Amino acid sequence: MNIDILESANYTKLVVERLTQSLKSREPGKRFHLFLSGGSTPKAVYAGLAKQEIDWSEVHLWWGDERFVPPDHPDSNYRMVREQLLDEIEVSPLQVHAWPILSSPELSAETYDREFREYFESQGESLDLQILGMGDDGHTASLFPGTSALGVTEQMCVSNRVEGKESVRLTLTFPALALSQRVVFLITGGGKAEAVKSVLEDRLHPASRVQGAASTEFWLDKQAAAKLSQ
Repeated sequence: MNIDILESANYTKLVVERLTQSLKSREPGKRFHLFLSGGSTPKAVYAGLAKQEIDWSEVHLWWGDERFVPPDHPDSNYRMVREQLLDEIEVSPLQVHAWPILSSPELSAETYDREFREYFESQGESLDLQILGMGDDGHTASLFPGTSALGVTEQMCVSNRVEGKESVRLTLTFPALALSQRVVFLITGGGKAEAVKSVLEDRLHPASRVQGAASTEFWLDKQAAAKLSQ
């Protein structure tokens, strides 16, 4: 596990630079699968990435989780990424793998599960980079504490009902996240400092259970890292 503490004032700029370098240094002629997160911190990062000179021709974009809302809904993670990134870059629709919003959350999850398995099991593609956020309750993707999705071992994508949230969630499961070569958590703000400490030092909360196959990285700003003992 790698923990990087970045200056709060320059956090977005530094993250954009790092991700740009990762995208530019990828293996030529090979598809690169990038999984995106929702949230305010990634939102600024995607807007920054849209301004970089990146060849997106072999980059496939996926989502770690989604709300069960139409793709034009204000709460849609897809809509946020489209507005901040997709509308500003040249990328084929065939490279954009958004969660399908169908007649039920269960059908939506089953359909994304099939697409996920086709690429990462049947075709043996590499799930190269997973960007994740974390809530102040220690959830990541839409794997919330106390929800049924935490115990799923067979499916890669499920619907997850979260008490008190505005909608049913669609999320990758721990088995799916475990296929990620590289996992990068983007976490900012003092409101998450206690959860960061619990995840990194006490191994509590869902976020502590995510392990990338090659690396698991926490990119924290100083406020989010404020309660770490070292």
